[in-house]
Amino acid sequence: MKNRKNLFIGLSCVLCLAPCILFFGCSDYFKNDYTDNSPTSGKLKVYYDEGLQLHLSNQVYTFEAHYPSAHLELFCTNEAHAVEALYNDSCEVIVISRDLNEKEKKAFASKSYTVNPTAVAKSGIALITNINTPLKQLSYEQIVDLLSKPFVCLDSLSNQTKINVMFDKNNSSAMCYLRDSLLKGKAFSENCSVINSSLETINYVAKNKNTIAFIDFAWLSDVDDSITKANTKKIKFIPISKKNSALFEYPNQSSFKTESYPFTRTIYVIKKTGEFTLAKGFETFVAGPKGQTAFLKQGLLPTKQQERSIEVKLK
Repeated sequence: MKNRKNLFIGLSCVLCLAPCILFFGCSDYFKNDYTDNSPTSGKLKVYYDEGLQLHLSNQVYTFEAHYPSAHLELFCTNEAHAVEALYNDSCEVIVISRDLNEKEKKAFASKSYTVNPTAVAKSGIALITNINTPLKQLSYEQIVDLLSKPFVCLDSLSNQTKINVMFDKNNSSAMCYLRDSLLKGKAFSENCSVINSSLETINYVAKNKNTIAFIDFAWLSDVDDSITKANTKKIKFIPISKKNSALFEYPNQSSFKTESYPFTRTIYVIKKTGEFTLAKGFETFVAGPKGQTAFLKQGLLPTKQQERSIEVKLK
């Protein structure tokens, strides 16, 4: 009798525990979607430079539409903070307008990280001003003067007009590029100021003449975008030349292709995870036909041009 009682108690315990075992064993209760993901499913944090916001938002929207099980979280910041986030394991992929520099590569190597940059498109730093600013073009040498000392230009009546400079954001990619490449680390002139975002910069220039702003061309590259349409008759691009050159170019796909635009920059997707991950899936998508077509339609230059086969029949 006692043995039967013990057997009954044992069977009862097993039956009670069985649903728990099945629940925890077969469900995703312990799964971390940020690490246990695949190229088309899971969760992914993406840090990116603020200048690329419109294009990256479109890429993520299209990617998630194709792969509903994938969920990407975007974090808007500047290039330095994006690289720092990748290094500190805050994310697995970043999108910025440059490759890692040698110092950064050595830092990642010291942690035995294999970092894989993939070039996906070309953009550039654009100079915009109010439509009524009396300025038609700027040479490379004039831009250096504009950034390093008070700058004046002549209006239609030969009157001198002081030009102010505005940057989209403190330590933005445009600001860092100009300081490092043009000024060689020297300080900006007192006529240079900083605002809070690229969008605020565009709105300020649209309302105030005699100000030149440096922003990522990606903000105004899409002629069908509402921001571009709203400012077509309010602001203008300033054509610029390379050093010791008389050829002045506007930022566009053609000048990026020939690299005749002096401030052409390459956009990179940089990841540090393996091949069978959501980071790899997103990188492959952006560098693939759908992602490259999106860049092309929105006014940037994709790094991979799609080939077209044309059959010619001779009679």
